[in-house]
Amino acid sequence: MKVMLRLQLQLLIVILSCVQINLIGQGEFSQMDSVYSYPLIVNGLLAEGFENNMFPGISVALYSDDSIQYFNFGNARLSPEIAVHDKSKFQLGSIGKLITAIAVLQQVDQGKLDLHATISDYVTIPGLESMDKDSPVTLHCLLTHSCGFNETNIGYMAKDAQAILPLEKYVKENNPGTFQPPETDIVYSNYSYAIAGLIVEKVSGKSFIKYVEESIFNPLGMMSSSLEFPYGYRDDHNFAKGYRKTETGFEEVEIFPRHATPAGSLVSTSKDMAMFIKALFIQNSRLLSTSSWELFFTQQFTNHDLLNGYSYGLEHQNINGHDAWAKGGMIPGMLSNVLIVPDEFAIFTTVNTDDDSFGEFFYKAVFDKTLANNVESGSMQNISTAKYTGVYRDKRYNRDTEDNIVSLFRGQLNVYDNISNDTLLIYHNGEWHSYSAVEDGIFQCAELPYEYLVFNENEKGDVETLYRNLNIAGLSVPSSYEKTKWYNSPSFINEYYGFIPIFIFTGLFLLLGNLIVRFTRIWKNDFLRSKALPVSFYILFGITLVLLIIHTYFVPFQILKNSQEFLFGYPKSYRNVSLLGYLLFPLVIGLGWLNWKSWRNKNGSLLLRLYISLVEVSMIVHLAYMTYWNFF
Repeated sequence: MKVMLRLQLQLLIVILSCVQINLIGQGEFSQMDSVYSYPLIVNGLLAEGFENNMFPGISVALYSDDSIQYFNFGNARLSPEIAVHDKSKFQLGSIGKLITAIAVLQQVDQGKLDLHATISDYVTIPGLESMDKDSPVTLHCLLTHSCGFNETNIGYMAKDAQAILPLEKYVKENNPGTFQPPETDIVYSNYSYAIAGLIVEKVSGKSFIKYVEESIFNPLGMMSSSLEFPYGYRDDHNFAKGYRKTETGFEEVEIFPRHATPAGSLVSTSKDMAMFIKALFIQNSRLLSTSSWELFFTQQFTNHDLLNGYSYGLEHQNINGHDAWAKGGMIPGMLSNVLIVPDEFAIFTTVNTDDDSFGEFFYKAVFDKTLANNVESGSMQNISTAKYTGVYRDKRYNRDTEDNIVSLFRGQLNVYDNISNDTLLIYHNGEWHSYSAVEDGIFQCAELPYEYLVFNENEKGDVETLYRNLNIAGLSVPSSYEKTKWYNSPSFINEYYGFIPIFIFTGLFLLLGNLIVRFTRIWKNDFLRSKALPVSFYILFGITLVLLIIHTYFVPFQILKNSQEFLFGYPKSYRNVSLLGYLLFPLVIGLGWLNWKSWRNKNGSLLLRLYISLVEVSMIVHLAYMTYWNFF
């Protein structure tokens, strides 16, 4: 009853505020064609989401027709319950990249930076100089996520204030390297924005945090905003806590600081963010020049003309055929979005859960109610779909670290073949989506005709890359995927590869059998003596097997089981065991030499020699596979 009364009261307040604004003389009120319909629509959808327990709490700022409306539902904290209000502080993650992009463009306005100059002109980063000779890395590719950097996940976060690295130290010591030339395609990169922030430090002569405070927060009156991690947030009731959605409700998630501050460390309130989205919407000249605002709201790079791309900071949106701009931020326990629909409205939303089901419901409903769909399906072509099916993985990972395999299970996309009508099927956000070919390599979504799948083939005609707009919380993010081979697909690892180490570990029974034989010889001296292998073989085999078991348990098994722990860096025990694993290579070589001798001298039975040879081959395959996934 109390919840219903509260919802009815909030709806009444919004209606009265709309009526009051209308009486000033803005014309006849109409829910569908007036800007004053936005507060009603937003309030109704938020109330529905709250009533359906889609989030613990939400804070929203809406700017339309030079008016700001605030909406708050639920709790910033569940125990004890503390209601969300306009000044509740949320950690907004990658929305902070908009701050970084504006800071860079401010320096462009001052003539201190050139978006297309090599970044080595401004900062020296070990390992980057040689890359610049062939394919220069520029601010343009940094801000559009198109530099081709591996993504840094291991060691990206810190557990406490003492562990936070200064920005310059972090950038110079954690260069993940590139895996492809700049401007090949979009691969989201936090490291790129860390470099961009460091360059702002260099040319401004101020720390990045201080520069943003003086040049962006203060001019806009964002007095409750910061890029510094709030270490005492759990004890400060002004800060919202983050929650993970479970089958029974929500459980608290502890939030930790990130080293790459310019990539996503913004802390703010809907009161402050209202000032920010208003500045973006009206293109406030106190922040940027007209030319820089044009760059900010112009798509600068895309994977394909049919797909959304990046401006300098913003993600282009095609909403029912209408242009819009957005940026989201997701950290464990929190999800936030900024959306700018030119000439219509600007909205900021933040919820204290990283579950994106409400965002998808909310934004789709807002778009369907306010922006008519003017996109038509293209002419469908009868094209064979077989070669496009398979498992694709997000290209956002580090190919040179163990993250290679960990990320394989986070960003995978299965593309299925609907043979009955030659369409492709994708399951995403709880729904099946069907895509029909409009031309070879390009498929259009039947349910959402403004969404496409674009495939690229290599010189042999094999499909290698998939581009699409990834839907996160109802807004699209340009994404690039690579097609997996049979040997590096999640299904192969989950369903088949495990048999190799299991077979190797059966060697324990061989060692046990040898011990039984040797004990038997105490009273029966000639027992199986003609079938025996040299004692040196069993000693070396035992050492190799035990070391391999230790390495498998403490290295690949531990990182796959406790991958979140590695976000803070490599545990010392992991490093030591990983280095110990290098002994496996000479041991396996030695074992192979002894096995070759047993065949030459015909030691042991034929069946025993065959078994040992199979174990030896399995060990070699296992070491090769562990090397492929960077476990050595």
